[in-house]
Amino acid sequence: MSDQTRVVAWMTSLPGTPAPTGSIFEAKPGGALRIIFPNRSEAKGSVVEVDPPHKLVFTWGYEPDVAKTGLRPGSSRVEIVIRATNGGTLVTLTHSGPMSEKVAKDHESGWRHHLSQLAVQCAMEAHQAHLATTIQTYFAASMEPDQPTRDSLLSKCCEPDIRVRTQFACTDTIAEFSGHIANGLKHMPGVVLAQDGVVRHLHGYARIPWKVATPEGKAIFKGENIVRFTPGGKIAEVVSFPG
Repeated sequence: MSDQTRVVAWMTSLPGTPAPTGSIFEAKPGGALRIIFPNRSEAKGSVVEVDPPHKLVFTWGYEPDVAKTGLRPGSSRVEIVIRATNGGTLVTLTHSGPMSEKVAKDHESGWRHHLSQLAVQCAMEAHQAHLATTIQTYFAASMEPDQPTRDSLLSKCCEPDIRVRTQFACTDTIAEFSGHIANGLKHMPGVVLAQDGVVRHLHGYARIPWKVATPEGKAIFKGENIVRFTPGGKIAEVVSFPG
């Protein structure tokens, strides 16, 4: 909440596009706040309180389109409070000030959009560093014939109560999933299960393409896993769709 570049990028940009130039966020009481949106409208105010990573307060209003909202620069107040929870982080945003019911409703939609973008960026930063390693470990475990080694690999990348749903599996623990893997290796000796394309990640979920191939490399099956990660980065659930 105190990094100018990240705050400006969060509030001004659309996913996958650069932030418009000219925005300012000075992370200190009395610091300037100027947000230029992709449609070139502007919000202006000043920073009231900065208490990272717990709280950020700033004033808010518009120029030149103040006539649309009735909120002149700095005439309303935005308070963002961040609190750790068992499931991750809870962000509470409160926007108060003299505004009509319609303007308040419009701002509710706008802030929900911005908070969604914040959640996207936070999830990406939380998971991106370990994503490749976690997925590699998952596929390595899926091909490991030795049970103790396989269970160790699964413990590194999966939650103990991982739920796995496929055409052939309905398991709810690492032990059950490990048994399913052993059964597959027994009945399909020599085949190779591997990642088969680019992983796409959003909000702590990932789409992972895969293929099952013969030792010679000929694909037998293809499909895609939808994987849910916990805030700590381990796999909590896998739903596998045949391609």
